[in-house]
Amino acid sequence: MTTHPPCFLILTVGTGTAGKESNLAAGLRNTIEMTQPRKFWLIPSTNETSTTTADLIREGFDTFVPWSDTQPYLSIENPDSLAHSRSLVRTVIAVARKQLTSQETLIVNPTSGTKQMSAGATLAALDEGIGILHFTIGKRADGVVITGTEQIEAFNASEYFAERDLETARKLYQAGSLVAAASILERHPELAAQASIAKCCHEWERQNYVEARRIASHSSSESLVRLRPHLESLAIAAKKTEADPLIVADLLQTAEVWLSRNDTETTLTIACRALEMGLRLALARETGLVEPYQVSQIENLQLSIPLRERCVNPSRDGKTTILGLDNIARILQEKQNRIGESYFEIRGVRASVAIRNELMHQIRAVSSSEAQTALESISHMVEPLELPRPPHRPASL
Repeated sequence: MTTHPPCFLILTVGTGTAGKESNLAAGLRNTIEMTQPRKFWLIPSTNETSTTTADLIREGFDTFVPWSDTQPYLSIENPDSLAHSRSLVRTVIAVARKQLTSQETLIVNPTSGTKQMSAGATLAALDEGIGILHFTIGKRADGVVITGTEQIEAFNASEYFAERDLETARKLYQAGSLVAAASILERHPELAAQASIAKCCHEWERQNYVEARRIASHSSSESLVRLRPHLESLAIAAKKTEADPLIVADLLQTAEVWLSRNDTETTLTIACRALEMGLRLALARETGLVEPYQVSQIENLQLSIPLRERCVNPSRDGKTTILGLDNIARILQEKQNRIGESYFEIRGVRASVAIRNELMHQIRAVSSSEAQTALESISHMVEPLELPRPPHRPASL
């Protein structure tokens, strides 16, 4: 005898198929006794035979729960309608679930009834996330279970739910909804590796490299294990005061990912961030200047007077200044650095910066062509930096 205490039970009731050694009411009473629920609900059809059978089943059980003070059952009016059966069983499940304690399990047994009733009850249980389904089985004669030989065949739907949610999470991941994918996967301990991929890549895409590294270091995913050294390097590079070629390369790769999702605003914004980091890297290599930029160092660069006056705008401390993209590019241009020259020569670079600035102050959308131009022109501009090639990120869960 299979028991699942403590539990609630929802049982569908049909009209039964006649057999010399079978009695539907007795068989379902045996089912209830084997399951030993603290509470149970019966769902017959409105067919008089079905309702009478339900009356016989519940007789003597103080654990039976009537639907209301005046109505013992919520009955299925059309037992040949799968959709109607499914909807009605979901209603009963919702009511039963409200009475569950945290230690109790809700079980649905859809064995009895028309095929549509059984299928509808099964679908309803899966719709509502009911983890356990029971089916009453036993020795058969005349096509029906012999009364007294009943056994419970349990089906644990957790594997089904995990497979279903993994498929949904994969679609969300492909669309760029990484947080949503992770939240779905976290319901299933067996999908912890896939959840860690979604969480790690989410932090990675937002340049939270330290957290991405931490997630990868605790993950069992082979993909993240392989990427641990790269994420460690990114986390270290992110802590540096000077621009790092690994970060510039990573930003461009991230922009490519967002472009593949047709998220044009994010693509352009991150591409421009790569542009800024690339210019600062080129400036550091050409002149040794790193943030915070010292006024004295800029004055020692032997720049043309107009450019020096543009760049020297002391902050409150009188010692440091802020260099915008144009000024960094002009310094590099005067030093005949190819990066600085490309900033002004390559069509699309400055236009992309202008669009990025508009996004900060105006309501406007970025077209696919604008996003594509931003990524291509900026990638071309920073080619002289000879950036490293980042490893591929997990393409799927």
